[in-house]
Amino acid sequence: MENRQGQAAQTVADMMRAREARAAMQHALLTKYPGTCVVCLCMNIAGPVKTDAAIERAFAWGVQAVRDVLAPHELCYDAQVHEATGPEAMFCVRAQALELKRRLCLLEDGDALGRLLDIDVIAPDGDKVARTALGLPARRCLLCGKPAPVCARSRAHSVDALFARAHELIDAHFEQAFVRRTAQNAVRALLCEVAVTPKPGLVDRANAGAHTDMDVFTFIDSACALAPYFESCARTGLAFRQGNPEACFDALRTPGLLAEAAMRRATGGVNTHKGAIFSLGIACAALGMGYEAAAPGLEKNEDRQAGAMAALLRCGEMTRGPVQREFERMDGGKGCTAGERLYCAQGVGGVRAEAAGGFASVREAALPRLEACLAAGLSLNDASLCALVALMARTQDTNALHRGGAEGARAMQQTAQEIDRFIVEALSCGKLPGMMGQVTERMRAWDEALSRARISPGGSADLLALALLMHFASQGE
Repeated sequence: MENRQGQAAQTVADMMRAREARAAMQHALLTKYPGTCVVCLCMNIAGPVKTDAAIERAFAWGVQAVRDVLAPHELCYDAQVHEATGPEAMFCVRAQALELKRRLCLLEDGDALGRLLDIDVIAPDGDKVARTALGLPARRCLLCGKPAPVCARSRAHSVDALFARAHELIDAHFEQAFVRRTAQNAVRALLCEVAVTPKPGLVDRANAGAHTDMDVFTFIDSACALAPYFESCARTGLAFRQGNPEACFDALRTPGLLAEAAMRRATGGVNTHKGAIFSLGIACAALGMGYEAAAPGLEKNEDRQAGAMAALLRCGEMTRGPVQREFERMDGGKGCTAGERLYCAQGVGGVRAEAAGGFASVREAALPRLEACLAAGLSLNDASLCALVALMARTQDTNALHRGGAEGARAMQQTAQEIDRFIVEALSCGKLPGMMGQVTERMRAWDEALSRARISPGGSADLLALALLMHFASQGE
């Protein structure tokens, strides 16, 4: 008998041999490290199949969690074995056995995935510390919540049902972890974007740029208020993994409106992140739609980077049709927002056109520039400045057009192109780290000029935040 991933079923004799080998190893460790406790981690998986990709992933989480609990103590031994009888980890630690057991029971009982961990603590005298020694109740059944030993003795549930429930817990844990991590990366991207200094005409750590109604703290308040929205977008993407990308985009519309309201409540009515709500929200959903390809097993950096690029292309699949229909409606003279009026007057599509094109400026310019500058040794701040310049040199920033008119926006883009050529040349000959001071000085002077002219390239700033989000996602951060 094999499971769907080709793992062979284990017999009772197989499991007994594994148990005997585990007991022998525990005895050997207590002999080698007298006065220590042995902690043994196994997976609590019902049925004859004891390992597969999902179980191994959950086990890896458990290993790290146990290490975190043991961190305050002296660790003498830390090893794992991965056999068909199930993965196991053994630790030897200098700690008080009862307190160690209490903390590890909190791990078993405190997280849904902890319910699948089977953690034994062997005292220095060789006795196993029982939960009853701490006055704790027996562990609960995965299916009905009754004491697990009672259900096991009465065989109240089928092995298949218990095995399926274990995998449901694993999937739910890692999907929720993905949702949290994606939202954290989105908020982090917004916070990093506003922190990058000196940015021309934009709010940063040095000044408010061309703005009089906001500062860096306004952006911090706004970014923090958007965390639940980004979680909602990532979760929506997960729900549409096998669905229509356009339907996924449509499902984001009401959460987007609620996010704008939350932003304005947090900022006292100031529009700090309306563009980012659109672009980063779509991106979080696109990452969610690609979760199956980007979650278990994609451990290589290049695979994660490919996943980020695929997510940007997926943004185009989600938005291309709806955006085209919106543009056709605007052609009828019904545009009402500043961006819509610009499209009707000048044919500049702004962030909607960027999204419909799969955020080509991020895929082809900002993200590669960010990665190349980081690889060259630049700080995240300086690499982000270079990525921002790359964006400003290649895109028509609707915010700059709205504030500075066609002439002001054209002059801004020409300056960006000059600085961008300098960056590209310095990067190509390996001298950018040593010449970054010149870039920074030019950016500082440019900031003063754009701020006086009240020109702010806010659209480029939003795209920089999107590039940062995809960078963090591609790094597994």
